[in-house]
Amino acid sequence: MKMKSLFSILFVSFLLNGNISVAQSQPLYQLPDSYRFDYEVTQVMAHKKNLGDTSVMHFLYTKSGDYAAARLNGKGNMRRNLLVVITNDGAVIIFNERNKNITIINIKKLISDLSGLTKWIRMDSLMANMRKKTDGNNFQSVKTGHTKQIGNYTSEEYSILDDKGHRGTVWCAKVDFNTQTDYILSAVGGNFFKMMSGRMITHPLFQALTQPKTLVTDIETSDSAEGHQMNIHTLSINQSPVSISTSGYVVNDYSNMSIPEIFQAEMKKRNQ
Repeated sequence: MKMKSLFSILFVSFLLNGNISVAQSQPLYQLPDSYRFDYEVTQVMAHKKNLGDTSVMHFLYTKSGDYAAARLNGKGNMRRNLLVVITNDGAVIIFNERNKNITIINIKKLISDLSGLTKWIRMDSLMANMRKKTDGNNFQSVKTGHTKQIGNYTSEEYSILDDKGHRGTVWCAKVDFNTQTDYILSAVGGNFFKMMSGRMITHPLFQALTQPKTLVTDIETSDSAEGHQMNIHTLSINQSPVSISTSGYVVNDYSNMSIPEIFQAEMKKRNQ
């Protein structure tokens, strides 16, 4: 996550929103002494045309399903060493391990705030365009029947193809813990599916991805000339306890703030 991009999004939303709420009804997030995880999934993302962009990603999961985390390591001067925790009730806790600060926001609240922007947007046109792009007519997916083992889990292959000649494979495994998709769908809510057309929902791959506790283990895509563009490969799925302490960090709790309030708080800090 690039903080500069976050500030840009907040700035645009601030200009569109205009009205700043003074009273806050939502309580601040209660930061625990530590986050404890039970599983670690290690994946590598590689770009065939630029091997320098290859990166290793670490995802942490819990048996309880209360929260999950991703460790993101930057490169060169952009190295930040971020740990991003997302909870099942929509809180996002961003650890900047280099600068020793924690930033907390609430996705559900921000999505609710953004819904106020609908007065600036022709929602009928937006929804029509969304459904057109996700109508499923230019996309095919087939469950191939091929499987492979990753640790104790069986991953199944899906072949995908679009009308522009892009093809690829996606592998999914049923696991015994909530994955990224479970937390994201919990945060965005059921309205996400209402934006999809009925045809897209019937695709085998889409059906697999929206099943609870489904982990995407591998993705490989190529263009019409069979040139590999990007692939994700799971190196390991381990059941190994990991504990992340929250002590020693400066905490910026924005969990009960609106988008413009977050922007104002960040600008105030920068001007001090």
